[in-house]
Amino acid sequence: MNTETIDTGPVLEGALNVAEFYRGATVLVTGGTGFIGKVLVEKLLRCFEVKKIFLLIRRKGNVSATDRLQQMLEGPIFDTIRSTAPDAKERFAKVVAMDAAFDREDIVDDVDKTKLCNEVQIVFHVMASIRFNEVLDEAIAINVTSAQRLYALASSMAELRSIVHVSTFYANCDRPYIEERIYDDVPYGGLEHIQLFFKSLSVEEKERMTRVVLGDMPNSYVFSKKCAEAMVGREFGHLPIGIFRPPIVISSYREPEPGWVDCFHGATGLCVPVVLGKTMWYYGKPEVKPFMSPVDHTVSGMLAAACDIYRRQCTILPVEKPVPVYNFTFEKNRFAYGDMVELVCSGLPNVLDRWLSRIKCRISPWKIFPQMLLWLMTLQARIADEILAWFGKRGSNVKIVSAITTLSNAVEYFRCHMWTMDNSNVKRMLSLLSRDDAKRLDFDGEQIDWRDYHKSYAKGIAMELMRKNDRRKSSKAANRA
Repeated sequence: MNTETIDTGPVLEGALNVAEFYRGATVLVTGGTGFIGKVLVEKLLRCFEVKKIFLLIRRKGNVSATDRLQQMLEGPIFDTIRSTAPDAKERFAKVVAMDAAFDREDIVDDVDKTKLCNEVQIVFHVMASIRFNEVLDEAIAINVTSAQRLYALASSMAELRSIVHVSTFYANCDRPYIEERIYDDVPYGGLEHIQLFFKSLSVEEKERMTRVVLGDMPNSYVFSKKCAEAMVGREFGHLPIGIFRPPIVISSYREPEPGWVDCFHGATGLCVPVVLGKTMWYYGKPEVKPFMSPVDHTVSGMLAAACDIYRRQCTILPVEKPVPVYNFTFEKNRFAYGDMVELVCSGLPNVLDRWLSRIKCRISPWKIFPQMLLWLMTLQARIADEILAWFGKRGSNVKIVSAITTLSNAVEYFRCHMWTMDNSNVKRMLSLLSRDDAKRLDFDGEQIDWRDYHKSYAKGIAMELMRKNDRRKSSKAANRA
């Protein structure tokens, strides 16, 4: 396998024409009901004249794929389309849900398979399990085997132009310097050997062996993503496919509205105590500068990458083209974890809250202080829940502290390490955008004003907390009824 950075072509070969690339196209999206997936679907509907968007959606309990799609389209992320587009109803009708079961060899039924093979030109594989503590074979089943089955299906698509495999920049976080290429150095004889070995183990043995196999990798999520990249390079290099590696994806900068977020994973989840005015200290190195990307920038980069993959497939020799990789990271414009609390606090509406939160929430280079604070908070939470129990009410204080602690421990590795990287393909892609496409797809991370960004960050978190609280109340009312 070619181990050099994959050049997506010189500027002289002509600019990308992203708007034309999507005009009249049929797009297939997995993970469309997730955080990144929703923004991707919204952007396609609002900014591009696509013909149709197929979403592969898994049934959840008694909720069908069609019902899950309807719930998603009724969400606030699509309010901009509803309020500004006269043909909003027609645009939403372009989105079609398909029942998918990724635990089967054939992920869709024969009728849907025929539709996909005859109509789809562009594929975005966004779906993934982001649970960091997943047992390794389960993480591989979701993050590797599902992709394998999807790309086997894509091999039969008659008009296929481009596939974007969404990975993560941290898929190779055991390396201090990360290039734009596939690292096919999966240990223990490779992916197939690991899968075969895990088949014969008990649940307890799988948990123990997961820690052994991971080695220097911090969790099963990033390890399985590394395995998926290697699988793509070995088995599907003949397809027009590229690997897109976003870093930590956080709430939107400007689209569909500033600060929009609908989940509290990773860095966003750790900022919830700041917004709520709670005390929380996290262990980490304050000087570490993480790679972060607003979700709207990430989606714009994905959309451009799909077009660049197609351009490269059509124009660059030799005939056998190695899989291009896009490190969607920007070196120059980063802030340190030590500055993050101040930035988040800058978006709080009350001056006193901004001042107090800087004291209450910190990144500490000494592990003992966050640990002592955690013991105290856990004790307070238990006492508070016991008092509520005396009055016949169910308390959730311990549960909240536990959830934040679990998240903090899961991403501790990333608060203590720093990486350098090559992002030549992303920079080249930026240089190939036409003026109109550059306005439509704003993803130059070096142009982000992080102080301006964080003016809406805390508000976005507060809005999602309110929405979650309203959903809980509605759910309880429905159960009582």
